[in-house]
Order: sequence, then C-alpha cells, then structure tokens
Amino acid sequence: MKVIKYLLSFFVFILFGLHIIQQTFHVFHQASLIGVADSTKRPILTKGSYYHGKFQPVFQKYVEEKMGFRPTFIKLRNQFDYSVFNYTEAPGVVIGKKKMLFIESYIQNCRGSVFKGEEQIKNEVRRLKMIQDELKRHNVDFLLIFAPGKATFYSELIPDHYKQRPVTNYQTYLKTLSGSGIHFIDMNAWFGVLKGKTPYPLYPLNGTHWTTYGISIAADTMFRYIEKLRKINLPEFWWDKVTISDSMRYADNDIGELMNLWQPLKHLPMPYMHFTYNQEGKTRPKVISIGDSYWWGFTYTGITANVFAKDYYWFYFRDIMENEQKTGLVANVNLKEQLFSQDLVILMVTEATYQLFPYGFIESFFKNCMPVTSEARQIKIEGYIVKIKNDPAWYQGVVEKARANGHSIEEQLKLDAQFMVDQEEKK
Repeated sequence: MKVIKYLLSFFVFILFGLHIIQQTFHVFHQASLIGVADSTKRPILTKGSYYHGKFQPVFQKYVEEKMGFRPTFIKLRNQFDYSVFNYTEAPGVVIGKKKMLFIESYIQNCRGSVFKGEEQIKNEVRRLKMIQDELKRHNVDFLLIFAPGKATFYSELIPDHYKQRPVTNYQTYLKTLSGSGIHFIDMNAWFGVLKGKTPYPLYPLNGTHWTTYGISIAADTMFRYIEKLRKINLPEFWWDKVTISDSMRYADNDIGELMNLWQPLKHLPMPYMHFTYNQEGKTRPKVISIGDSYWWGFTYTGITANVFAKDYYWFYFRDIMENEQKTGLVANVNLKEQLFSQDLVILMVTEATYQLFPYGFIESFFKNCMPVTSEARQIKIEGYIVKIKNDPAWYQGVVEKARANGHSIEEQLKLDAQFMVDQEEKK
C-alpha cells in the first residue's frame, strides 16, 4: 500500500510540475480554442482592491486563462459531455436530432420565440419602400434578400422542447412585403422547394452556413433577378469541376469548431465548386451589399468579385470589406455619395439576425440621404414611437411624463417622438 501511495503522490507531483512548466514556459504546443479569447490582464494588487474584493475574482480568472494545458483539459471535458451525454456548453450551439448542429438564434426565430412585433416590421417595410423609391430617383435599384436559414431548412431535426409559436418575424415580413412594391427574393422558401432534390447538399451537418453548392444556387437566382431588374446581361458563371472532399473548407464546420472537441466530429463529404466566368460583352454593375455573415459565401468563393464591378460589402452596416479585407468603417464614409453612385444596393438578412436587421441602415439613410418631406418626417416619428415602446425604461419615462403633463400616453409618445426627430433634423 505504501508503494501505491508513493507512486500516486509522485504521479500527482509530476502532473502539477508539468502544469507549472507549461504555464510558465509553454514547452508543449497546443491548438488554441476556437471562439475563446483570453482577455484578462494580470491585476495589480493594492490594499484597496484586496479589501474590497475586486482583486480576487479578476486574479482567479487570469490564473484560469493562463493555466497550463487548459485547452487540452477543456477539449477533453467537452468531448466527454458530447460523447456521453450528447451535450455541449459551446455558447449558442444546439445539438439537434440525428446529431445535426444548429445555432440557437436560428431556432428561436424559426420557432417564433423572439418577435420584433408587427408594428415595428410594418414601419421598417414602409421606410424601405421610401428608400427604394429615393434610390430609384438616382437610377439606383434596391433589392432585399432573405437568405435561407438552417433551422427552417431542417426544422424536423430541431429538439422538441423548442415549441412553435403562432407568429414569427419571417412570416410577418413576408406578409407585410406582399403588395408593398419592394423588390425582394425569398431564398428561405426557395431552398425549401429544393430540399431533397439537389445532387449535392445545400447545408453541412456541422455548419450553420450554406455549402458552396448552395451558394452557387443562390447566386444564380440572385443574378437572374438582377438582370431583369436592371435590364442587363451579367457575366455568366458556372462550375466546370466539383471536388467532393472529406476535409471541410470555408464555413462548413463552423459550429463543430466552436464545440472545441478532442476528436473531430463525423461529417458527410462536402462539394466544393470550381467556378468559370465569361465576362466578354457583359455588364458588371457597381453594387454595395449590406448584410450578415451569409454574404461571405459570395465573397470567399470569388463570385461577386467576378460578376460585380468589385467585391464591396458592408458587414452589418459597420465594417467595409473589399476582397475579404476590412478597409474602413461605414460611419466614416459619405453615405449619400456612396449609395447614389451605385447601380444596385442589396440588403440581406438571415433568420438569425432579424433582431439586428436592418442594422441601422434605415435610420442612417433617412438622416443622410432622404429629402425632408412631411411623409418622411411622419415615418420618422412613427419609428421613434416604436423604439420608445420597445424600450421599457424609455416608455416608463414617457408614461410618468404624460401623467405630469396631463396628456394621454399616446399624445406624450407623439410629442417625445417629434422632439427626437426635431433634434435629429437640427443635427
């Protein structure tokens, strides 16, 4: 028994020693954790920070992040949770039926557990129609695209505890857009029609974005619509080669990587298309696209760079991306000059980002590009009323102000919204 105790003690001592050596000198190479940023700086110990309890939690977090073999231990624990309990602690990741991986925000929107409200959506659509009309006055077309969502596409594989609500953002947008005159493409419905009928998968098992085949289908649909809209002939594109690979590329394993497992997840072979283009005698329009991560597919495959005048993308209406490189911020450009010099402005939304859509584009356009008219002013006022109602603290302040001023809540809402528009126009 003594020998066993000594051996165990020696083994623990060796492990502890290796941990200290690795933490200090980083002798052994370890793959970094995907989606995890070690951002805690070593705190400075002072009498005040110690006695007020501010030093201890920060120092504990710092030590945890710098712990030797931390990535290895985390991956081993994650693998155990996944293999034994079919569970993951990866933020936002949901393991569906048949091991299909989802991002929860897609499921929430698909099932209707998050809803912007019909009033807000109607206001957005009204303003988008005004934006489309104003752009057209400058010979710039506007196109709204609903990208497909994996949760909608594989809704039968969503875990049962996500119950379907009667109203969703997607359904309300489609209902409101019907008859509005806004140019839009519903890729979500189109992919549903194609489900089970394509020679290659439209979605990967362990990724949340479309495959390169799905991207090519979407691009072809989009280009055909643009040709009719602008009455032009775009460069032709097709694939002359398809590589079926067990090695995942691009975003085909983006959810799997977030799980940080010890062993790679099982997956199906994915198609990777090699595209060819014919630009001779064709028109390459100047396009600004605004959207979320789904637009990346057109960029990293090289499709937009070869069909449009250049690959120019405003990521979340925040970062200016050209040829996959960030070249500036949208906040720093002359919005009116940029938008009115294009042939086409594309706005894309995926079911995961309805809460963020349209990413501040409407407000910025009305502020910087829209002529001051009574209709534009009224829609701005209605927009602020919706904002106030959706902000509990702001709305409560209006309720208290209405009581103090002897106004009805609706009257006070309108007065406060008018004040906000006045301040905006003064600026």
